Amino acid sequence: MKTRFTLALGAIAFSALVACQTSPSTSGEHYFTANVKPILEQHCLRCHTGAHPPAGLNLTTRDSAMASRHRLGKTFIAPGQPDASLLLTAISRNGSHPQMMPRATLSLTDDQIGTLREWIEDGATWPTGEAGRLHHVSTSENR
Repeated sequence: MKTRFTLALGAIAFSALVACQTSPSTSGEHYFTANVKPILEQHCLRCHTGAHPPAGLNLTTRDSAMASRHRLGKTFIAPGQPDASLLLTAISRNGSHPQMMPRATLSLTDDQIGTLREWIEDGATWPTGEAGRLHHVSTSENR
């Protein structure tokens, strides 16, 4: 009986140790870096950068992207609330947003839209500093 108890305590301690190794913020930052950042860099940053980006949405950094701005009664990125995020309305092409992004010739795939939806739904974790800074990526598709 004592051996089972010791084994059970060991298993609980091991599980707790493993859970502490990967914090939610670390996994969220990894998801952003591996999945979200490439989409934003390749499809959005071409226009949404600089001092006067379209609709005032500058996606270069977390601070500029999450700055408090409202348009059509929504925020561009509402962490945890994908349906309240104007960014998703604009890229989904199924809302009443007057200008769908990106341009029709550069539409995002359903998987890319799903990635952005999931990211916002999970809290829109966006690292600060260089890890979270977006840089324009030139591709033949963007030219």
